[in-house]
Amino acid sequence: MAVIKPTLTLTANTSAATTNAGPLSVALSLAATDLLAVDNVQSQIITPANSGAPTLLIGGDTAAGGDGNDTPGTHGGYVYIKNISAASTTNLVYVGTTLQGASAPANMGAGTTALDNADDASFRLMTLKVGEFAFFPWDYMQDIYCGASAASQLLEYWIFDRG
Repeated sequence: MAVIKPTLTLTANTSAATTNAGPLSVALSLAATDLLAVDNVQSQIITPANSGAPTLLIGGDTAAGGDGNDTPGTHGGYVYIKNISAASTTNLVYVGTTLQGASAPANMGAGTTALDNADDASFRLMTLKVGEFAFFPWDYMQDIYCGASAASQLLEYWIFDRG
């Protein structure tokens, strides 16, 4: 069994700072770290669909170690995703979830559950602008889908199976 050591550090100047003013009246310095036992690792860079059906990023039953035995706190893993598209203010990657084996979100641009729909019917969980990323625990209980606001966007993902 191997370990990974994720570390999150958030820092910000005070709101009165003349360079890179922060959001608070006090300086912010927050740090968290952990040692996480892992075994299987999967990684890929994909181009999410920007029209038609959204792209299945990770199927819960087919994820690293996903075997249908989904005991909370025992099975599952950790997911890292990052929008690595070329710099632009309009290049967005949408990420959403459905229950395992449930219907996929609606086609991009089709409204209702579509990942790019701008109301609460969307299955969208997050939107990643260029350079933005997320790291989160995942119990393999959902299927994760993605889509893009424009053609040729790139999404990198890693799954670290909980050891």
